[in-house]
Amino acid sequence: MTTETPSVETIRDYLLGQLPESESERLDELSITDDECAERIRAVEHDLVDAFARGELHGVALDQFRSRYLTTPRRRQATRFAQALQSLDENAGSGGSSEAGRGPATLVGKTRRWRELLAVAAAVILAIASVWLVLDNRRLRERVTNTELQRDRQLREAEARRAADTVPPPTGREPSPLTIATLVLTPQLRSARQLPTVALAAGTGSLAVQLELEPVNYPAYEASLVASNGDRIVWRSDRLIARTVGDRQRIDLGLPATVLSPQEYLIRVSGVPARGASEIAGEYRFIVVR
Repeated sequence: MTTETPSVETIRDYLLGQLPESESERLDELSITDDECAERIRAVEHDLVDAFARGELHGVALDQFRSRYLTTPRRRQATRFAQALQSLDENAGSGGSSEAGRGPATLVGKTRRWRELLAVAAAVILAIASVWLVLDNRRLRERVTNTELQRDRQLREAEARRAADTVPPPTGREPSPLTIATLVLTPQLRSARQLPTVALAAGTGSLAVQLELEPVNYPAYEASLVASNGDRIVWRSDRLIARTVGDRQRIDLGLPATVLSPQEYLIRVSGVPARGASEIAGEYRFIVVR
């Protein structure tokens, strides 16, 4: 899929901080992922800095350049280089009488060497800034990944603590093993008259539910258990991965029996795409009796 290259005016507004936040974030991403767009942004940025150095910015544009663009060390350094180059050009054009003895060839050669040295220094600084940006983005992704892993670990520990709290105290007898009930559900319309019913006997520890999915595949899924007597969520789980059974996709849930009371329930499954918000992928209704 090709991405439309932004115009010079759009990039100029982006550099001067005049675009909406969503559009600025889009150009931030393109400056890293799209080489053609990144090259175009650099070209417009060089022209903008040169215009400032030559004194061609006035009014609102000049105020925006000073207050919005000159906010990072890299941009301030690049602007100082442009001003130094402009000063050399002006001196080379007006310094003929003061250094007439050296001749025009000497002045041109000296100016050219200064420009080459400043250009090399600017290129080195831009390369260092690019490497720093890549490393900073990598550190940010690692930090987000570690945060998600820590959150998942905390959720598992909290579920383990809740499960431990429901274990009855010892009675001096060998406790009977917990029973696991199994239920297979397919998506149903809300108006369906006959709902699947599961009877939970005493001592049932959990209800294993297999959900058959519609033929739309997502990288991951989220599931919420909603009680019909108040439309409140009594249990949820995320980062669920579907497995293939024959020609169908299924996800497996383990519902703690402690959250299930005799009533009707709704399991709402949402697909989580690689990008964008989650989407409802299916709803499953069933009844619990004791």
